[in-house]
Amino acid sequence: MTKWSLAYQILRAFVRFIFKRFYKKVTSIGHENIPIHKPILFAANHQNALIDPLAIIFTNPNQSVFLTRADVFNNPILQKIFTFLKMLPVYRIRDGADSLKNNERIFNQSVEILEASMSVALFPEAAHTDKRHLMPLKKAVPRIAFMSEEKNDFKLDLHIVPVGIYYENYEQSNSTLFVNYGKPLLLKKYEELYKSNNQKGFQALKEDLENAIIPLIIHVKDMEHYPFYESIRLFFRERMRQALQLKNDSPKNNFIADQQTIEKLDQHFQNTNEHIETLEQAFNALETKAKKLGIDLFRHKSLNLFRLILLLLVFLTGLPVFIYALINNYLYYALSMKFIHKIKDHQFYSSFKFGLTLVLGPIMYLIHTLIFYFITGNLTWTFLYLISLPTTAYIANKYRYGWKTYWKDITEFSQSIGNKAEYQIFKGEKSAFMEKLAQKLL
Repeated sequence: MTKWSLAYQILRAFVRFIFKRFYKKVTSIGHENIPIHKPILFAANHQNALIDPLAIIFTNPNQSVFLTRADVFNNPILQKIFTFLKMLPVYRIRDGADSLKNNERIFNQSVEILEASMSVALFPEAAHTDKRHLMPLKKAVPRIAFMSEEKNDFKLDLHIVPVGIYYENYEQSNSTLFVNYGKPLLLKKYEELYKSNNQKGFQALKEDLENAIIPLIIHVKDMEHYPFYESIRLFFRERMRQALQLKNDSPKNNFIADQQTIEKLDQHFQNTNEHIETLEQAFNALETKAKKLGIDLFRHKSLNLFRLILLLLVFLTGLPVFIYALINNYLYYALSMKFIHKIKDHQFYSSFKFGLTLVLGPIMYLIHTLIFYFITGNLTWTFLYLISLPTTAYIANKYRYGWKTYWKDITEFSQSIGNKAEYQIFKGEKSAFMEKLAQKLL
């Protein structure tokens, strides 16, 4: 693990190709903060189970070794796979008190990796969460960092790079992923404090790391009213983008707008006598009316009959491709639907879907191709059929999500015609609430 691996690099290129098509868009910034030929410790927020490591792996050139929860190494076959994928187990108290002593060996191995000017990545919260909120950090980062520098008389020049990972939607494919690399923390700043008092050095680094990660993520402080903050983030996004003069609907601009909305809303309730419950109740009433009408409260685009008709023609034209892909990928869809709802932790939904795509997809396509060749005996047509399988599957996935959005537009358009009076009242109340928010947040 202390050396660059060609086999790993080839596998990474293949998986990255699929990963970047699993998501609608993968964007990353802050690459200038990642040093070259230096030991690096990536410390990221943990939002989406096994997808989080991939978010780091595929947005920077380093072959990082990941410290991962030990229970996934219980299977001997998986242990070999994860080891090849540059993963090391980290033991927690839930794995048994006796197992914690194994962490000393893992941390020493991490030090060796850093001494070889390689990179190690871990999630200092030591657990993932389904909330846009940074949980208290554990001591793994300070422990490894100070072990590394102390062993090398504080001359290793270790760079701790904070990372913020932001998903538009945790569970769905065809959503956006944004990775934000922050300015690195250097251990020289903490050397004297650590030498005089180890625990104070640990605490100072941990606090600074937390303060470095928070600006890179969406961090909702008020967990009691979290659903309200999450709703306002989406509801007010377009208006905040306009106020910030962020014209493009890009992952980066959406992240900036969402972050500002959360911060401004939090500041408003801290600096005024207004109770959050008052605004929350008003929004909930508006949301109830939207559900009664069957329309999406968070969509603000104006309806255009010509556009709706044009899109309908596009969907009708693409319907044969969708049906073709559905037939060829029926096994994948059937297995997804059978097992996905058995997963209790929703943060594993994306991991399961991607894993199924990565493993089952090639096997399924190979079997289909062999059957096709057995039936036709034509190599040219068999090759074209093989190429068509992943291509039409990709198009069909876009088609499916596009149709969901289109159907929301159709539903709202029908309400604007068939239930005009009630719809106009709702639109007026929605506009009034938007202006009320604007007065508070802008």
